[in-house]
Amino acid sequence: MFRRFFGDLKVADRRASLLEICRDPRFDELRYAITDYSDVQAYESTPAGTEEIAAMHVGPLLTNPRLIIAAVTDRAEILADIRYFKDRGFTRVPYRVFATLDQARRWTERHPRIYGRAA
Repeated sequence: MFRRFFGDLKVADRRASLLEICRDPRFDELRYAITDYSDVQAYESTPAGTEEIAAMHVGPLLTNPRLIIAAVTDRAEILADIRYFKDRGFTRVPYRVFATLDQARRWTERHPRIYGRAA
């Protein structure tokens, strides 16, 4: 699964996107999720919003524990938000950040979970 955010990204946009992905009947078949923030102009973040989105990952990642997550960004505020998200401890799946989409795609393509082996 690949999603690309652009323009002004609000907490509500991130929440809505996650809900749409998790509601898709094919969600349990996903093996990776790449989110590209490269074209985001303004990024809204609040501790409460990030905590809520992190908590929203708990159920979906229980139903699909094979999923791995990659983000594409080099922006300090997004990197800080991802660190805060990961520090909440709600996600135990592999989650890495890359500077380029190509790097993220290469990681997901070779990751052991994609091929049914434990990471």
